[in-house]
Amino acid sequence: MSLRKNYLFELMYQIIMVLFPLMTVPYVSRVLGANGVGVFAYSGSIVQYFILMGTLGIGVYGSKTIATVRDDKQKLSKTFISIFSLQITMSLLAIVAYVLFVLFGVNESKLIMYLQTLALLSCLVDCTWFFTGLEKFKSIVLRNTVVRVISIILLFILVKNPDDLALYTLIMTGSTLLGQIVLWVGIKDYITYVPIALSDILSHLKPTLVYFIPLIAIQIYFVLNKTMLGVFSTKAEVGLFDYADKLLKVCLTFVTSLGTIMLPKIAYIFSSGKIAEVKGYIHKSLDFSTMIAVPIMFGLAGISSEFIPWYLGKEFEQTIDILLIISPTILFMAWSGVFGTQYLLPLGRMKIYNISVYIGAVINLVLNLFLIKNYGAIGAAISTLAAEFFVLTVQFIAIKKEFTFKPIFMKSSDYFIAGIVMYIVVRAIGVYGGVGVGTTLMQISIGAITYVAMVMMIEYYKNDGLLLNELRKRYFALMKKRVYKKSTL
Repeated sequence: MSLRKNYLFELMYQIIMVLFPLMTVPYVSRVLGANGVGVFAYSGSIVQYFILMGTLGIGVYGSKTIATVRDDKQKLSKTFISIFSLQITMSLLAIVAYVLFVLFGVNESKLIMYLQTLALLSCLVDCTWFFTGLEKFKSIVLRNTVVRVISIILLFILVKNPDDLALYTLIMTGSTLLGQIVLWVGIKDYITYVPIALSDILSHLKPTLVYFIPLIAIQIYFVLNKTMLGVFSTKAEVGLFDYADKLLKVCLTFVTSLGTIMLPKIAYIFSSGKIAEVKGYIHKSLDFSTMIAVPIMFGLAGISSEFIPWYLGKEFEQTIDILLIISPTILFMAWSGVFGTQYLLPLGRMKIYNISVYIGAVINLVLNLFLIKNYGAIGAAISTLAAEFFVLTVQFIAIKKEFTFKPIFMKSSDYFIAGIVMYIVVRAIGVYGGVGVGTTLMQISIGAITYVAMVMMIEYYKNDGLLLNELRKRYFALMKKRVYKKSTL
């Protein structure tokens, strides 16, 4: 399947995974309130640490490894069975550890915490990385779409008041588990049973640990924010930050989806020794990611003041300030996704990738300790922004000599000019229209048209200028030639 089709299917999958729950946000925010949302988000942040322990770095390592052996069915089968056996073992250990933790270490919301065990069971049966490695994104999308639709229907039918938080948790975590289970229907078409030894399983342990270590750091500045807000602030602050984070992730879907499909693609190309082709893909990917990330960044900041009040309700108005602070992370993560996920990881350059993630995690952790107590969710937002900036900076410094960035940055300036103009237009519409669904729809549609028109206009004048310069050069060269001929006669 072509890169373009894979991107569209992966984009659809990521949108389904994030957008479907987000479609329920206006309803859930009013039914459960900031505190109920905060309890669910806080318990989810706790279970994420055990999910991390259960999956190690199998998600990234598995898809990368599957991509390199996908042309040999025997090797493919053996590799999958070995990696999945390791996944089952570690996930079972994580489930036992989590149940013991809830049993002896948790004093409140125990039922919600126990229901989050379903999220751990989802990781035990997860085989998404296998289809990702094969670049079979269509299978992932179609099966999960059906499951997500069912979960939304159940949510609207069954969850009616704050006392239904447990039912909400069951629906959300149970749908994730069901989505993983249905993927197994098509896996028999790609593998055959191959006997494996214990050594085959253990051979994958060390490589997955290489990917696992940076994931610990990543969790610190993706999940620890909510955990620390729950400990040092209030559950309502967790809810405010969680919904801002959800909105950000929906926007990030459009740029991070490219990284997911490019990792196995570049790993496969690199295994064939085609370094020049790899760098060509990176240049194109960086340009595309910037073109998409810039309008999303400015757009999210531009619509938040008029969007949040009607979408989430008055209880979540502080989310506006959080979104304004973290919106630049869309661009930071788009670029670090290209440098890290699409280049450093497929090429096996884990050391510099790990260093960048560690630095970001430490900065996020330290800033959280100082800022969350006094500023709550706003402090967590500032910490997130700083962490992502330093991750990007470290990765850029490490690879800047390997690429010619000047043309890319020159092209990026065009996107920034278009994005700034779009932001001004969006804010003008917001000020004039006020809070409302119609205003938001108008901001998004006119903003998108403005951005596209500005990019096309800039490109037109640039190309037109280059054409005029070329014609001018040819004219003067021709005139010189004629003058020279006349002087020699």
